[in-house]
Amino acid sequence: MNKSSIKAISKKSTPLPTALHTKTMSFNELALRYLASHQPLLSESILNTRIAHLSELLLAFFGPQLLNDIRPERLEKFIYVLEGKGLQPRKIQSCLVTFRACMKYAYDQKWLMDPALSKPLQHMNEQLLGDHSFMSSNEYQDLFQDLVQEVTHQTFH
Repeated sequence: MNKSSIKAISKKSTPLPTALHTKTMSFNELALRYLASHQPLLSESILNTRIAHLSELLLAFFGPQLLNDIRPERLEKFIYVLEGKGLQPRKIQSCLVTFRACMKYAYDQKWLMDPALSKPLQHMNEQLLGDHSFMSSNEYQDLFQDLVQEVTHQTFH
């Protein structure tokens, strides 16, 4: 994805009815629409940073997922994956800013029902460092099972 493809998208994109996108819009489509609509509003350096975050990290992880299926637990898994790749906390936070900007745009356009992912996860650092958990034991178990399946799939396939 580069600047010329964004310009081409912004020239020919037409808004579709909101009702059609409420249940069917994927993160891939949201990313393209976000970049097309914000290209004239953002500085070149910020636009390039957002394009890099989307193309290198976010689309690979969230791409085909439907917007309303993305949950805070999935975002946590994304953070763990980035940490596992050795990304610095500053780069992870910068990437999360891009993610939240896209989700805020989706919420503003009424393509996303829950605004929670358009805002920083409140008290996330305190909860990660503290003794109490922000996920139930079932959510931890589901996250663990997802990770085991992913590692097993990567190892044996």
